[in-house]
Amino acid sequence: MARAKLTTDVVRHLDYRVLELTGEIDMHTGPALRDLIFELIEEERRPLVVDLTGVSFCDSAGVNIAVAARKHAARHGVMFAFAGLSGRVDKVFRITGMDRLIPTYATLPEAALDLIRSDLAD
Repeated sequence: MARAKLTTDVVRHLDYRVLELTGEIDMHTGPALRDLIFELIEEERRPLVVDLTGVSFCDSAGVNIAVAARKHAARHGVMFAFAGLSGRVDKVFRITGMDRLIPTYATLPEAALDLIRSDLAD
């Protein structure tokens, strides 16, 4: 059986950061992804959007990472959200209630605009 693959790219904008993901989030890719998200949260206070547009699969490992990342971001005072959920990934987030626990947006521009506004209001 082929091992799942996940690629990541961090894009730094003036007012926020984006972690772009492509591939699958599962028990094989999850630990490295969790470490990267935590590192980005600890690195600075600018809002962080995780762009899931390129994610084709997400299981319970992804849900667990989302919960842990939300808690970690809250402890560090970092605005945190997901964007680009579709298909199976969106379904997993809705079924588990993650879409009510963590801000989710249809598109990256929506997420960026809302997070920047929220961060400026604080």
